[in-house]
Amino acid sequence: MLRRPFSSDINDALEFSVSNGAGFAELFLESTGVRSIECADGRIERISSGTDTGFGLRLVSDDRTAYGYSSVITSDEMMRVAAAVLDDLGSRGKGSFAATGEPAEAWDAGDGDIFTDETLEAKTGLVRAADRAARSAGGEITQVRVRYGDSIRKISVFNSEGVAAADVRPQVVISVRAVSSDGNILQTGMRSVGGQYGLERLDASKVERLAHEAGESAIRTLHAPGAPAGRMTVVLSGQAGGTMIHEAIGHGLEGDAVFKGLSIYSGKLGEKVASDLVTVIDDATLEGKRGSFRIDDEGTPSQKTVAVENGVLTGYLLDRRSAMKLGMKPTGNGRRENFRFRPIVRMSNTMIAPGGHDPEEIIASVESGLFVVHMGGGQVDTSSGDFVFKVSEAYLIEGGRVKGPVRGATLIGNGPAVLERIDMVGNDPGFDIGTCGKDGQHVPVSDAQPTIRIPSITVGGEVG
Repeated sequence: MLRRPFSSDINDALEFSVSNGAGFAELFLESTGVRSIECADGRIERISSGTDTGFGLRLVSDDRTAYGYSSVITSDEMMRVAAAVLDDLGSRGKGSFAATGEPAEAWDAGDGDIFTDETLEAKTGLVRAADRAARSAGGEITQVRVRYGDSIRKISVFNSEGVAAADVRPQVVISVRAVSSDGNILQTGMRSVGGQYGLERLDASKVERLAHEAGESAIRTLHAPGAPAGRMTVVLSGQAGGTMIHEAIGHGLEGDAVFKGLSIYSGKLGEKVASDLVTVIDDATLEGKRGSFRIDDEGTPSQKTVAVENGVLTGYLLDRRSAMKLGMKPTGNGRRENFRFRPIVRMSNTMIAPGGHDPEEIIASVESGLFVVHMGGGQVDTSSGDFVFKVSEAYLIEGGRVKGPVRGATLIGNGPAVLERIDMVGNDPGFDIGTCGKDGQHVPVSDAQPTIRIPSITVGGEVG
């Protein structure tokens, strides 16, 4: 068990830092306990658990930032790291210091061992049940891999301006990957579920249902013809989650890209950037969602940020630094993968708000087009808004009805242009979970959208 750092130790390190050249000093302390279970082809292949504990010290002077970290939490180690980071920062005078107190929830490194044999049995049982459910989809399922992971992350943030804040963040995720084959072609179906809660809130029946869906998706795609290519109407199902909104506009709203002029949305506050039907929200306060938290990793309280309202750009996602650069207030979007990283601007739970159309009405309005049920990976250029997304499951729409599946589709377009074209927004918001990578860091997020209609977008496919 590691010794619990008292506020006097923290104050000493912060005061030493600002007294020797830092304009701002911040200590981030973290203790995380994790467990993972992997099952392949009906066999439990790996069970692992562990803890990760340490602190990071960020010092800022004018436009310069230096960062250091350690997995040893003692007063002496804090002072050693402070001296080293000050050397990296250089000296430009002294900052001010306001003593910190205890955070709202006392931080305790503990031993992180929250996983009992009893819960392990329940978790391995759930993993095996998911494997069986995916295989039950049909004889053409040749491989199934199930991954379960959970964690409890405890953090505290202290800075030289007097901030003292804490958060406890449980997470659980289970994902299923099913592969089908006809002897020549392989196709994959994937589903996942989870959020910021414990095993007690993970619905076993839902897990089995999603696992079965993964298997069914792999088999349907195996027998599907190639997707048509060209410009067409595309309906994105609420089941697809918000992958497109995350990539097509979300990263462009992040304040670091905005103040550097690397976002297509730089300098456009108050301007029309989307259809009147589109409202884009980032909300870290949603209970139980994978991207939620009470404070961000700089100690700023989480909040709901309406970035686009009825098509008009109304705000950005900001951490302390980008907020200062833009002359605005932080929105609680400073996040870091763990104590080894400095915070950067990140999304949390990002979504298109629901509209007034019934999903069946949206599909019925399309004479010929593509119905996207699940998205795959993608990439976007934040400076231009251009994107390419893979589609993992899609169906043709003919005469206002969903017909057979197709495979190999991609969506190619420009985020702002697509947002301006959206002409129907459903009343059925659906969430999906993920892990977002940026600048070498990965953080948990969720994305959501209702069913939406894009009247014209380029689809890459196998049939020209």
